[in-house]
Amino acid sequence: MKKQEVTTVARRRLRLVCASAAMLLLAACGDHPPKDDDEDDEKPPAQTAISIVAGSATESGSTNATGTAARFNGPTGIAIDAAGNLYVADTGNDSIRKITPAGAVTTLAGSASASQYVDGPGDRARFVQPLALAINSSGTLFVTDEMRIRSITSAGQVATVATIPVGSNVTAGSMPALVPKGIAADARDHLLVTNGISTRRIVTGATGMLEGPEVAQDLMGTRTAEARGVATDSNNNVYVFDLQRRISRTFNPLTVNANVLNPLAGQPNGRGALNGTGTAATFEEVVALTVDPQGNVYAADAVNNLVRKITPEGVVSTIAGTTRNSTLQTGNLPGSLAPIRGITNDGKGNLYATSGNAVIKIRLP
Repeated sequence: MKKQEVTTVARRRLRLVCASAAMLLLAACGDHPPKDDDEDDEKPPAQTAISIVAGSATESGSTNATGTAARFNGPTGIAIDAAGNLYVADTGNDSIRKITPAGAVTTLAGSASASQYVDGPGDRARFVQPLALAINSSGTLFVTDEMRIRSITSAGQVATVATIPVGSNVTAGSMPALVPKGIAADARDHLLVTNGISTRRIVTGATGMLEGPEVAQDLMGTRTAEARGVATDSNNNVYVFDLQRRISRTFNPLTVNANVLNPLAGQPNGRGALNGTGTAATFEEVVALTVDPQGNVYAADAVNNLVRKITPEGVVSTIAGTTRNSTLQTGNLPGSLAPIRGITNDGKGNLYATSGNAVIKIRLP
């Protein structure tokens, strides 16, 4: 080999050695080149916090379809079963609708614009004003329908299981206060039902009162009653927006004190949207409640159009919505909500609510 060729090879080797040394020096100083992205380093795409499951916030109808192609008319109560199917009391359509996890909407029972009291199977059954909705551990639905409590099997078979009693000397103008607008079912198949004057527990036909009279007497004049949400937890405790406008709960429901309510959060007879602990918080109109596996309560606070969270310690915060804003804004929290009427949760960090004419999903932070 010639001397010039040897010198050229030596120079190349020297450059490689210098380059390697420079790379080691950069690595030691922490200023190394970025790694190539690989699948392990990629983050999953961010999920939308508020999204529409089915229906339209603004357009009403009675269409069975998938997702936003479906239509509801003033949906109110909502419940979820163990398989993730949602059930909706479609009040304006006098029917109960089912939504699969894929968003496919069908009619389980009742028929649009056919308002009657008829027990029977599926589309042969009739409702007058289905409002609040609950589901028990065996998958049976319960719905308030004016003064009646109706049951619906998973196959759509409808029956009447109870009627709220009316006492003597109650005028027609006072009847709205007696109409049940909240319902829950616990793991023992106890039903909890609220109206404008009472909260009752119904057990195989027998009634125990959590608050208010069992039978109303001597109600005069014109009365309009707000809906009052009620829910149960895995320990069979009851949570209710009580007659003093607080979120209250029972303790140790297997004891003789099963029907004693204890305040959790809210200013007695207060109104507003204040967050805080205990009596520092205020609510406007809590029309529905749901409880997650950790014991956190979520309230559909109508008029305010907010979803509020109440911890087991009574700390109240706002999860979703902008106070008094009634336009649905999907996307990041807090967003804003169309008029909210019902709420439930899947135990996996997701809330589902009826908002306007839509069913929405709220992914909790």
